[in-house]
Amino acid sequence: MLAGDRTLAALGHQPLLQHTLQVAKTMCSGKAAQQQLATSSAVVPVPLVQPTWDSDRSDQQVQITNSTVSAERGELVAFGKSCFGPRGVHQFHIHVQRLHDYSFCLIGVVSSAYSRHVWPAFSPHGWAIYSSGQKCHAGKEENYGVTWGQSDTITVTVDLDHQTLSFAKNGQDLGVAFANLPSQHTLSPCVG
Repeated sequence: MLAGDRTLAALGHQPLLQHTLQVAKTMCSGKAAQQQLATSSAVVPVPLVQPTWDSDRSDQQVQITNSTVSAERGELVAFGKSCFGPRGVHQFHIHVQRLHDYSFCLIGVVSSAYSRHVWPAFSPHGWAIYSSGQKCHAGKEENYGVTWGQSDTITVTVDLDHQTLSFAKNGQDLGVAFANLPSQHTLSPCVG
């Protein structure tokens, strides 16, 4: 839920455009990267994938322009096209460029079984963290990490080999938020 003017940007190593919200430059991990992860004791960065935002699936009031997603009022959600799964480790970044003090934001993923009749984190097919420091799946909210907001970058790591979803704030790992992600569905990013 985003109340008020909010802008989120998904960023890779460098901004793609200088818009209010930019989509992260992300790359799906390939077999070579997975083999390196399995055989190396050194930390190997997970390649990033560029999510493509789905204007047909997203709320009509969400503005999607190139790599920018923005919304002017609450309870609006932008959904990415399915791009994670059924195996591999995938990662993307969301940079919050502007978020008013009274705004509330979510970042997460939904499965291909998700139905738009329910807020993503209240669905059994959605997993998300809120800017208030909570995590939520199937309507069950729990404390998770720290609050986040304007100027913060949230890294989302979808590990389908281990069926986990993890987040980091400004490079600080917040740990696994959700385990037992479905292996039979693809996942896509959502921000709202």
